[in-house]
Amino acid sequence: MSKQIFSIDGITIGEDHTFVIAEVGNNHNGSVELARQLVDASIDAGADCVKFQLRNREALYRRKADGSRAEDLGVEYIQDLLDKVELSVDEHRLIRDYCAQKGISYICTPWDEPSVDVLAGFDVPALKIASADLCNPYLIAKAASLGKPLILSTGMSLEHEIERAIEQLNGLGVPFALLHCNSTYPAPETDIQLGYLARLRELHGLIGYSGHERGTAISIAAVALGAKLIERHITLDRGMEGPDHLASLEPEEFRQLVEGIRQVEKALPWAGPGRHASQGELLNRENLGKSVIAARAIEPGETFTQDMLRVASPGQGLPPYRLADLLGKQAGRAVAQGDFLFDSDLVAQQVIRREYAMPILWGVPVRYHDFLQYDQWIKPDLFEFHLSYRDLGVEPHAYLRTVECSRLVVHAPELFENSELLDLVADDLEYRQRSIANLQRVVDATLQIAEFFPNADSLLIVANVGGFSADEPFPVSHRAELYRRFRESCAQIDFGRTELIPQNMAPFPWHFGGQRHQNIFMMPQELAEQAKAMNMRLCLDLSHLQMACFHFGLDFQAALALLLPHSAHLHVADAKGSNGEGVLMGTGDVDWPATWAQLKDYPQVSFIPEVWQGHKDHGAGFWSALEFLNKLN
Repeated sequence: MSKQIFSIDGITIGEDHTFVIAEVGNNHNGSVELARQLVDASIDAGADCVKFQLRNREALYRRKADGSRAEDLGVEYIQDLLDKVELSVDEHRLIRDYCAQKGISYICTPWDEPSVDVLAGFDVPALKIASADLCNPYLIAKAASLGKPLILSTGMSLEHEIERAIEQLNGLGVPFALLHCNSTYPAPETDIQLGYLARLRELHGLIGYSGHERGTAISIAAVALGAKLIERHITLDRGMEGPDHLASLEPEEFRQLVEGIRQVEKALPWAGPGRHASQGELLNRENLGKSVIAARAIEPGETFTQDMLRVASPGQGLPPYRLADLLGKQAGRAVAQGDFLFDSDLVAQQVIRREYAMPILWGVPVRYHDFLQYDQWIKPDLFEFHLSYRDLGVEPHAYLRTVECSRLVVHAPELFENSELLDLVADDLEYRQRSIANLQRVVDATLQIAEFFPNADSLLIVANVGGFSADEPFPVSHRAELYRRFRESCAQIDFGRTELIPQNMAPFPWHFGGQRHQNIFMMPQELAEQAKAMNMRLCLDLSHLQMACFHFGLDFQAALALLLPHSAHLHVADAKGSNGEGVLMGTGDVDWPATWAQLKDYPQVSFIPEVWQGHKDHGAGFWSALEFLNKLN
């Protein structure tokens, strides 16, 4: 098998991006104006290039000895249509120039050798060889002489003919791609044999699909089967006269084709080896899964037996299949009835917690139910309380005691009653008013917690303030309105001694297992401008910032330098790509020595480690993160 990668006008063919060809062919019906409209429609639909066809009729069709061109009915029908719909060379040049003006590639199929000579003067970035000429080594050689990449369809061909063409092309030394194709118009689904793509890829590593079927599903499926190029005919109206209109896609269908291809491209990459759980799956695994728990109180030194343990939700401890690993081992700690068992219970060595000497204020995230335990383990500068909406209905006094911390941070719930996310900028005014009321409840709870933090210099409230959308991002022009609503909503809340510090968000935030699109409090420059305009400080989440920088191609260290002067508090965690939030420190994309060097210049900015599921196993993820950062001092 040979494999080639080449580019067409700067777009690499053969990697992650599927090259989509909008085949105009003769669907312009001989009209330059209609051809231009088809170019525009192709651009609007998201095609990477438009393709036309060029024929020299004198060279292409035979004349008999008597000078006539009489042929079978089918051939005569094609010739009659071509008489009506062909563009002249000068008209092709006009269309080529129009494509250049519009910023889309023009490529063409030469049906004969004189047409190759014409296209040599057009300086096309690639040539397409029609299925009808896969068996024509003379035209292939002529086309290859231009030194441009070739794209060849394989419709109507037998495998030995495909192999012969591959052998010739390899000898000619030009890069090329082969397109699986069924040359009927439209092609019946049962005749397409899409599975042949696998065999074609064995013959040549760079393959695609040229489709003439109705609809878009089969062409999209071809991408999942390895096609790196997709060619489909485009028409403004399938009812027009001509051989290709009926097998063509109208502009909206072509747009749906490209959209479907891009969705499949996102779904195809595999982070192997092995099966990995996604961010949303990990969240739902914790919420919906099951764990090994203590069926009764277990004292240190007791030997684990089957009757001491059982399986129950949620999935925050050892998974059920690990229960057998505990049997016969001794408990290294006291385990209350209903408590989770963890990996650390399988080994004698427990996670060591100690005091940390950090150059900036530090703390850990806590819930009401585990605050007293963390307060026994460590003496940080602050605690950050992560509240649920149910916490807003309880008196915190039963869970707290007075501490010497110099700062208090409270993280507002993301989810409130009736499964509503906090959204201070929602289009629905009633929804927005409920979010305002909910944030006021968070302020009131913060003031209650503050009674136990008499030395706190700041009472900070972290909130994901909204501005998300379900299916696609809002237009950029809509952001100003969203920020206006945010200011208006804040004006209706009595913050008292507290300070709202909105958290910057990742492009695709996860909210309880569902991914959304973020629209505000995401872009670094915009964040800095809004913070300055509103005299507002931020909670800067480094994992979110790294994912945003990765997705939008921004420099993380430059973004960090821009935003630290506007930050009151940090969530510190690593990130991988645009969707790997809160991964273990040092396993993601963040340059930690450079990042830590910047943070040291802001001693009054506080932070917590916010490693994904860091609270599990008695905060093992938090201690690991703090140890990692401590070594950077």
